[in-house]
Amino acid sequence: MLNFRLCRTFLYITDFFTFPLLCKDLHNKGKVERHFRTLKERWLYALDIESIQSLAQFNGLLADYIREYNTTYHTGINGVPFERYRGTCGCTRLPKSREWLDECFLNRVWRRVNRDSTVSIDKVSYDVPMQFISSKVEIRYLPDDMGSAFILSDGGHYPIRRTDRNENCRAKRENQPAIDYSRIGGAGS
Repeated sequence: MLNFRLCRTFLYITDFFTFPLLCKDLHNKGKVERHFRTLKERWLYALDIESIQSLAQFNGLLADYIREYNTTYHTGINGVPFERYRGTCGCTRLPKSREWLDECFLNRVWRRVNRDSTVSIDKVSYDVPMQFISSKVEIRYLPDDMGSAFILSDGGHYPIRRTDRNENCRAKRENQPAIDYSRIGGAGS
C-alpha cells in the first residue's frame, strides 16, 4: 500500500520546484505556482491512495493526468496548452549543457572558512583550499554524495573533502621559534 509518506514526499517535491530557476519575473513564477496548486487540488487531493500499489503506478497516474491536462481545452487561455506551447516553443531556452543543468539542482550553502581552513556542513567538518581562509564561500553539493562537494568561486570548482581527524592530529607542523623577550627589550632588561 502507498502510505501518507509518499504523498507527503510528492507535496514536498512540488513545493520545492515551485521556485523556478529560470523565471525572470513574478508573473511567470505565479503561473508555475498556479499550475502546482491546480495539480494538488484537482489530482492529488482526489487521488485514492489506498488503490496505489507502487511508485511506478503513482508515476503512471501522474503522467496520465498531465497528458490529459495538457491536451484538453482551457477557457482561461482559449485553447489547448500543448498547442499553445508548440506555437511558442521557439522562445524556449534550452539548458547550456547537461553538466550545467545538473549543477543547477545541487544544494547551495554559504560558509565562512575558519582559520584552520575548514568549514562545517551539518555538523561535519570539511577541509577546503587554504586560499579561502577567512572568506565567505559558496559550497555546492548533493546531500547523499558529499565526496563531490566543491566551492564555486570565480567560475572555478575547488573540491572539498571531509576532515580526517586522525591524519590531522599526526601532521607535522613547522613551529615558529619562540620569542626571546630579553633580546627585544622586554621587562628585565
